[in-house]
Amino acid sequence: MAVDGDKMTIRSAESKTKWKAFGYKLLRTPVVRGALFHCFSILLTAGALQEAIDSAAPGATLKLSAGTFREQVHIDKPLTILGIPGRTVIEGPGKGTVVRIRASHVRLENLVIAGSGHRRDALDAAISMEGASDVQIRGCRIEKSLFGIVVEMSRRVKLARNRLRSYPEKVVDNRGDFIRIWGSRGVGVIDNTLSGGRDLSVSRSRDVQIENNRIAEVRYGLLLSMDRNVSIVGNRIRRAYAGIFVQGGQDLNLTANRIVATRLATGTGILLQHGHGIHVTDNLLLGCAQAFYIDSSPVEIGLRRFIERNLVIDNVTALHFHAAIRNNRIRDNDFIGNLDDVVLDIPRAKRGDNEIARNYWSRYEGFDRNGDGLGDTPYRVLIYADKLWQYDHRLRFFYATPLLSLLDFIERIAPFSAPDLLLTDPEPRMARVTPRISEATE
Repeated sequence: MAVDGDKMTIRSAESKTKWKAFGYKLLRTPVVRGALFHCFSILLTAGALQEAIDSAAPGATLKLSAGTFREQVHIDKPLTILGIPGRTVIEGPGKGTVVRIRASHVRLENLVIAGSGHRRDALDAAISMEGASDVQIRGCRIEKSLFGIVVEMSRRVKLARNRLRSYPEKVVDNRGDFIRIWGSRGVGVIDNTLSGGRDLSVSRSRDVQIENNRIAEVRYGLLLSMDRNVSIVGNRIRRAYAGIFVQGGQDLNLTANRIVATRLATGTGILLQHGHGIHVTDNLLLGCAQAFYIDSSPVEIGLRRFIERNLVIDNVTALHFHAAIRNNRIRDNDFIGNLDDVVLDIPRAKRGDNEIARNYWSRYEGFDRNGDGLGDTPYRVLIYADKLWQYDHRLRFFYATPLLSLLDFIERIAPFSAPDLLLTDPEPRMARVTPRISEATE
C-alpha cells in the first residue's frame, strides 16, 4: 500500500473525527475516486498500527499522524515509521516491551514511546532489537519505561538525537538503563539527552561510538564491560556515582569528555578497572570525590593505561589507586586545587612500570632556575602522619584535626619513621598545560 512512492499515512482515533467531514466531500469528487485506484492512503484508529505494519510491503514508509497509538508493536520486515515530533505517541500497556524490532533496515523517527513493563529479568523496554542490522532511531522521546533502548547481537545501529528517561525511582539502582548494548558491533550513540535513569551500558561489544551525549542524574554515566575499539568523545556527564566506569576491554579511547559534580562519598569521575590500551586524553574532571580511581591488579601483565592532557580540578582526590600503582603513563595533565593529589588504599602495594612526567601540580613548590619550564627538583608525593587515614579508614575521623596536624609537623621536621613514597614526577611543569579553565564552569 503506497502514497507518494512507498508511504502510508496512518492516523490515530484522536485525529479521525476532524477528517470525517472533509473526507466525505473529497470522496464525492471524480478526481479523488480515480486517484484511489493508484494510491493507498490508510486511515487507522488506535490499536491498528500493528495491522498496518503487517500489511505494509517490505521497505515501505508509514507516516503516523498526531495522536496516541495504544498498543505493542512487533516489526519483522524492513520498514520506516515516521511521526510528528512530540505529538505521535506509541504507548504500551505497562507490561513487556513496547516496540520489538526483529528485522534489518528499520528506521524510527520523531516518535514518543512510553509504557513498558517493570521486569528487569525480562529487560522490559521502550524499544528492543535482537539480531538486527542497519537500524536507525532518531529524534524519539522515551519516557515512562524501565529500559530505554536495548540492542542485542545487532550490527550497524545508530541512535541519534533521542531523549530518554526511566521510570521515576528514588533509588537509582531500581531504574533501568537508558541504552543497553550487548554483543553488538558498529553502534553509534550520538547527540542524545539522558537523565533520570541508571546507566548507558556497553557489554562485550566492539566498534562502538559514543559522542556528544548529555547525561545527568545517573548511577554510571557510561558503563563499559569487556569491549573492544570503543570511542567515547565529547560527552557531558553530571551528578553521577561514576562518570565513566571501565571494566576491562581493549583499545578504548576516552577523549574530551566533561565529568562534573560526582561529590558523593564514593563519587568518581573515571574508574579504570583493568583493560589494555586505554587512552584517557583531554578530559575535564571537576568536583568529584575521586577524579580517577585506578584498580589495577598487582600481578597484571601487558596491560596499559594512558592518562594524558586532562584537566583535573577541585576534586577531593585527583588519583586514587586501589591495589597497586603500575602500568600507567600519566603525562601532561593539570592537577589543580585538589585536596589530595594521590591516595593509595593498601600500604606497601606494588609499584612499577609507570611513566609519570611533565604534569602540572598546583602543590609543587620548586623553582625553575634554567627557564626550561620544568621544575629543578622532582615532585614527590609522600605519606606522613597526616595521611595515615589512607590506610585505615577509622583514622578519617581525625583528618585535619590539630592533633594529627601537629604530629605530621613534628614528623616532617624530625622524622621518627621513613615516609611512604607514593609517586614521583621527575619533571613537573611550572605552567599549566591548559592555560584557560573558564570552560570548566559551563
